[in-house]
Amino acid sequence: MTRRRLSIADRRQELIAAALELFSTRPAAEVTLDDVAAQAGVSRALAYRYFGGRGELYVAAMRFAADQMLALLDPPRDAPPLDRVVEAIRRFFDFAEEHATGFQALLAGHPGAHEGAIGSIVEEVRAALYDRLVEGMGTRHVSAELRLALTVWIAAAEAAAKDWLTHRDLPRRAVEDFLLSQLYAGLSVAATRDREVAQFLEGLS
Repeated sequence: MTRRRLSIADRRQELIAAALELFSTRPAAEVTLDDVAAQAGVSRALAYRYFGGRGELYVAAMRFAADQMLALLDPPRDAPPLDRVVEAIRRFFDFAEEHATGFQALLAGHPGAHEGAIGSIVEEVRAALYDRLVEGMGTRHVSAELRLALTVWIAAAEAAAKDWLTHRDLPRRAVEDFLLSQLYAGLSVAATRDREVAQFLEGLS
C-alpha cells in the first residue's frame, strides 16, 4: 500500500506519536529509533531524516507529552477554586496512568547529552503547575510561606504518582484524596503567617 504524503510537521508528529506509544509500554532506554520507525510504518532512513537520533526524538516526544499534560491540568476557569484543584489532580493521574512509562521517564530525566533539555522541560511543567495553583487561589502576593507550600506539594504530587504507578496497592482515588489533604495541610501552615492564604482557606469552608 502506498503511504500518503505528509508535510514535514505531520511526519514528525507521526513519529512522535509512535514513540510515545512505545514509551507507554516499555522503558524509554530500551526504545530505539528503528523501533519507532517500525511502529510508525516508515523506513529507518526516513525516521533518521526527521530525527538525527534516538535522543533527539526522545526530547521531542517528552516536549509533546509535557504540553499534553499542561493542557490537561487547566480545568474550566469558571469553576470554584477547590473544584479546579480536585479536577487538576484527577487529570494529573489520568495522564500519569495513561502514559505510565513515559511519565516516569519524563520525571527521571535522560542521562547524557540531552539531560539538560529534559530537565528544562520538567522544570517548565513544574513552573506552569505552580503558576496555575497561584492563579487558581486568586492571590495578589506570593509570600515565602505560600511559595514553599506549593513547591513542596508539587514535589509530593510527583512522588505520589511515581509511587502509585510502581506499587498500585492503594485505590487511585485514595492517593488523590491524600494529595488534596496534603495541599490543604501545607496551605494551613502557610496561613498562620499569610493572611491572604488564610482568607482563601476560609472561603473553602
